[in-house]
Amino acid sequence: MKKEQIIDDKKNIKRQRVKMYFLEATKELIINEGVESVSVRKVADIAGYSYATIYNYFEDINELLWKVRSLIMNDIASYMQKKINEPLNDLEGIKKLFKIYISYYFENPNVFKFFYFHQLSKRGDSAVITEAEPNFEEIWKETLKCFVVDSTLQEKDIQVVSKIFIYAMHGMIAISLSDNDGLTEENVYRDLENIVDYILLKK
Repeated sequence: MKKEQIIDDKKNIKRQRVKMYFLEATKELIINEGVESVSVRKVADIAGYSYATIYNYFEDINELLWKVRSLIMNDIASYMQKKINEPLNDLEGIKKLFKIYISYYFENPNVFKFFYFHQLSKRGDSAVITEAEPNFEEIWKETLKCFVVDSTLQEKDIQVVSKIFIYAMHGMIAISLSDNDGLTEENVYRDLENIVDYILLKK
């Protein structure tokens, strides 16, 4: 390998490492204090760099937030995988999967507020995510296919049913976190089970 290539590789490794410091610092702020607390100066202070350095890695705060969003989505997928130790291909498995997904947001309410209460500007070219993001809608759809096999659902129903579950989960989490309707975490799990039973046990 040429000396110039070795130097370039080392520079690229260092650049990716510093970039990750900023991403992790932003994620830490969002999880612990909420997205409203994120500022260039705060992020830089946690990462251990001057605030001007951020602009060598991100065009603006919007690009930084989009990439942190992608990072957290992968964290959620990893969180779910760690808690799943068996195939979830029946009614109880579906309930368990949804409960694990919901539990992440109750453990990290500021993440939910960041995803669904905070409006990000549209992605510019520089904010296009290069990392693979988990597509949770596809995960739900794939999981529901076992109910096509046993004729509980038809193939054409999967997309609609998966959206019903997604909107139900997010809606209940939002209501619970608003603390305006007395919907506790325990009640969210109970209501979700009832919704799953109603849709997937209905003949």
